Amino acid sequence: MTATSQYSAAALRAMTEFKVVIHDERYEFEPITTGGSFLYDPQVLWDWASYPAMWTGPAGSILISDIGGQPQNETDWRMGHGGLYRLHADNRFETLMARGTGRQCGVFRPMVAPVHWGDWGGHLFFGSQIVPHRRGAVMDHMIYRLAPGEDRPDAFCIPPRSGSIGGGISGALVPGVFGRPGTPEEGLFLFYSMHNCTVYAARPDGSVEVYFVMDGVNGAGPLMPYRMFYADESLVRERNALIIAGKWGSNFGEQSTRFEPGHYRVVGRTIAPEDIKALAGGPGHRAPAGFGPFSGDSFRPENNGFISSVHWTEGSAKALPYSTEIIRRDAEGREHVFASNLQAGQNLIGFAGNRLIVTNMGHSYSSGNFKHADGTVFSIRYKG
Repeated sequence: MTATSQYSAAALRAMTEFKVVIHDERYEFEPITTGGSFLYDPQVLWDWASYPAMWTGPAGSILISDIGGQPQNETDWRMGHGGLYRLHADNRFETLMARGTGRQCGVFRPMVAPVHWGDWGGHLFFGSQIVPHRRGAVMDHMIYRLAPGEDRPDAFCIPPRSGSIGGGISGALVPGVFGRPGTPEEGLFLFYSMHNCTVYAARPDGSVEVYFVMDGVNGAGPLMPYRMFYADESLVRERNALIIAGKWGSNFGEQSTRFEPGHYRVVGRTIAPEDIKALAGGPGHRAPAGFGPFSGDSFRPENNGFISSVHWTEGSAKALPYSTEIIRRDAEGREHVFASNLQAGQNLIGFAGNRLIVTNMGHSYSSGNFKHADGTVFSIRYKG
């Protein structure tokens, strides 16, 4: 075991100090969790409105996963890490899946299966390492499944090695989409590896196959996938357009904080090479009723070209720049800066009741080997 050392709670709070500026006086900023608290790499569940009632819980609540953290204060390199929490409207965190339960090694971008998805409809799926910490970040990964009401996950599938990048290892495995009815991917659970640039397809029986590869040798690319989503129809003028956001000509091994992804349409079992300019900046989330005069508008984080590298190490970690913004797109398609001076890292957003919840990962717990709680959460709400 290794003891946590040079980063005290006070130092982590100072490193992650909130400096958010709201650009409309009708809305207000509210800090929820600062650095030095208990979150490491938090990720709010972003497509919250589509989830079945068995997960949405009390009004105004939302789920937040964490890649890092263990039951004890010291780092045990033999044990798993990461958990799942419900943030309630009163800012109370409820533990749904304790850190390292089931020996999962990280909880990556959880998503809930449609209720009709075989025996596992309504279950929550997430990516995870098989081996913990930095060593396991570049080893094979797996998909876990968590049943509603349970607090211990079960292994669902391990994808095969694929492609020519990174030894074909399925590292940095991230859930993508459950195929919508009427689409070519209907009935499939698509997920992808940032490490080997492969998209996989799983079925309810647990079988998994390579769907397509983006390594530039066995398919288009190389393209390191960062996110997969169905595009807003109003932006692309097409229903159910499946999109991969990623950085062309790159892979997981890059030591860079510059990240300016393009957006590429999935066509059959490949991607079209044309960058869809209408999606520049990434997918947005429409504000629900109750979010004041901007209800119905679309919101997204804008990292302005900087995203926290996954390769931070203990000695190299420092305060990240305050370069991220939240952009609002109005009904006419015009974009406005809604909030600025957010600390860079990997900011994700989700709506819970009348609040916009923002999580930031900061430095990477697992692949970056930064074992300190520098994750933050805040909200923006309408004052009226």
